[in-house]
Amino acid sequence: MGYCKHLLDNLKSRLLLLTLLTILLGGVEAGVEADYRGTLKSDIDAIIDSPSTPAAVWGVRIEDSESGEVVYSRNGDTPFIPASVTKLITTAVALDHLGPDYTFTTHLQFPVNGDLYIIGGGDPTLGTAEGAGGRSFLDGWAEQLAKQGVDRVKGDIVGVDALFVEEPQGAGWAWDDASYPFAAQPSALTVNGGTVGYIIDKNRKQRLKKSQVHLYPKSEYMEVVTQTTAEKSRLHIRRKQGSNQFVVEMPEKMRKNPKLSGKVTVDNPTLYTATLFREALERAGVKVEGEARDGDEIGSRQISNNSDATLVWTHHSKPLKEILPLANKRSINLVAENILRATGVRRGRAGEIKRAGSVARGVKTVDRFMAERNIKPYRYKQVDGSGLSRYNLFRPADIVSVLRSMQSHPQAKVFHNSLSRAGHDGTLRWRFNETPLEGRVWGKTGTLSAVRAVAGYLKTPKGRELTFAIMANNYPFGSRKIRNRIDSILLKSAEWADRSQKNHKR
Repeated sequence: MGYCKHLLDNLKSRLLLLTLLTILLGGVEAGVEADYRGTLKSDIDAIIDSPSTPAAVWGVRIEDSESGEVVYSRNGDTPFIPASVTKLITTAVALDHLGPDYTFTTHLQFPVNGDLYIIGGGDPTLGTAEGAGGRSFLDGWAEQLAKQGVDRVKGDIVGVDALFVEEPQGAGWAWDDASYPFAAQPSALTVNGGTVGYIIDKNRKQRLKKSQVHLYPKSEYMEVVTQTTAEKSRLHIRRKQGSNQFVVEMPEKMRKNPKLSGKVTVDNPTLYTATLFREALERAGVKVEGEARDGDEIGSRQISNNSDATLVWTHHSKPLKEILPLANKRSINLVAENILRATGVRRGRAGEIKRAGSVARGVKTVDRFMAERNIKPYRYKQVDGSGLSRYNLFRPADIVSVLRSMQSHPQAKVFHNSLSRAGHDGTLRWRFNETPLEGRVWGKTGTLSAVRAVAGYLKTPKGRELTFAIMANNYPFGSRKIRNRIDSILLKSAEWADRSQKNHKR
């Protein structure tokens, strides 16, 4: 009995020692982990608070993608203007609500009254290089009609945009941005991204003439106007507000200018589409007796639900999964705007429009999506799909929550593939080149005046994954410096993650 008691006491002592060692080692390991986290905090704080960093308000949230552990936060629960990072919310909601195979459909109809209707389905890629059918889409339609024996349209060419509520400019969009392609007017019927291209010939010895200004595609829709200005050094190019006048302002004494090219927006993309199709029909040999018209003039909702019309063709866009990269990689605002509106459309059983899409109705879909992730409506404000408005407000913590939820979403791969990849494509194409994070950051950037942001995923060289949202607002100058500081924060985070993981394995 004494011997057995001795063995039992010895075993208890060893178990106690093992327990103490386990607790002690765990504490040391946790202490070292905490020490590494403290190092990361001091490193990132030093980057942000450096005297060489332009003054700004910073919002940063970085989490371990697998565990959700917060590895760094600075104002992570404070609302910030996210700029185009808003597109992450818009595209995630669209993918969740519409599905990856959703297509935008555009219809061509001959009703009984002799007019020819183009009924828009909200396709933001119609008539673009990225869209199904390419830039020559309308010419292709016209040529097909001519081949089928159509030689005359007795009525008008009517563009119908009833699928969306008419909202040509987003809330909080700057009025002086209206000419720029990034502020193209959203519409359920638009071609060429709602823009007109231009080329202005190079001049050496004479004042610029109107004949030296070329618009494409060639159309009567946009009028060229040249004006003189007190400006001394360069041409100013714009679309006159509320009109379709392409205005070139040139200095009174200017006799020399370089060759210039670019794009400006059109006013009323629906009428523009109808005009281009009318002109395409004429080129194909189809006589059009009427005019190009916007269906709003004659009740486009009634037209779109007209069961007496003869359907000629239905054109499907590429699937949503192929369109999302245009929003997230290339940051095309029109794509995001139309996608948001599409999530707010409601149709009847026969496909008729019960409720047109709008920003407000799209945001209601956003609200449901966010509620499913326990993000309350009071925590954010979204007023457009693209992030062009300064009224949008999101907290870094909530953006990270959405991103992490999309990692376990059934369409996680589609969403991830829509993002720009550092050093490879999109708006991150020229960032992190020749660094340990080249090809290892997937995200969406955001830029407005005094706003720089980026959010997405990071995979370290050792394989640890982080999810992040970084936003800098209200800086008076130094946009490039702000961008470089953001990149430095991510590089430091990756370095820390690999060091702490190595220590953890030890």
